[in-house]
Amino acid sequence: MASWTVRSLALQTELALAATHGRVTDRGDYLVVEVPTMPSWAAGNYLALPRAPEAETLAAWITRFDRELGRERTLSFRWDDTHDDEPAREALRAAGFTIDDYDVMTGDEVLAPPHALAMRALEPGEVLATAILAWNLADHHDEPFRQFLHARAAWQSELVARGTGAFWGCFDGAKLVASAGLVRLGALARYQDVQTLPAYRRRGIAGALLAAAARDVRGVRFVIGATRGSEGQRVYERVGLRTTERASIARRNRVRAT
Repeated sequence: MASWTVRSLALQTELALAATHGRVTDRGDYLVVEVPTMPSWAAGNYLALPRAPEAETLAAWITRFDRELGRERTLSFRWDDTHDDEPAREALRAAGFTIDDYDVMTGDEVLAPPHALAMRALEPGEVLATAILAWNLADHHDEPFRQFLHARAAWQSELVARGTGAFWGCFDGAKLVASAGLVRLGALARYQDVQTLPAYRRRGIAGALLAAAARDVRGVRFVIGATRGSEGQRVYERVGLRTTERASIARRNRVRAT
């Protein structure tokens, strides 16, 4: 998929996910990743590079982004090699970029005790309800964000219909209180959008969902992204996943004239 060998599991799985609902175009020394159904999604529309853009090349990379994805989109870069990239990070921050880091956790088995609440795989139409769950969990509410959540759920519903992904839900009676997705990507399987309503957290639900989704998937390496030091990361450790690498995305919002 790239002219260089993509080594990080983070970028491998991000590119494979993008290919299921968007375009990944190889330009030789970089990749253009675009999801037309979600044009405002900075994490899904970006340039993927072998390494972080350095101070002397950053302006040229911004020009390439504008040419490939348009000046109206949030500037967004991901890169494969995160080792010894602090000078480049300093240059990005000096240019107004925010860098979000996350840990990539992996494992060959995901195990957790069963839960008293009902858990089952969601049918394609039911996956759309995960957008409502995400909306209820969000810290901001506006129409573009609502549209993004529904577009994301529609894509995930298609993955379930194709048999590429499975989304699991936890129910309290008829109420969906938690959900988690698992997408098969060859020899890897990437977890997606693990979410639980606040009133149901710290009850073992998330871990049980992860284990349930993994139960019938064999011969893969499970991959998930986690914010370092978060409660989510502690949950993932308890089910057998371990941090193996760091991943990053740099973003800069456009300045609009008033």
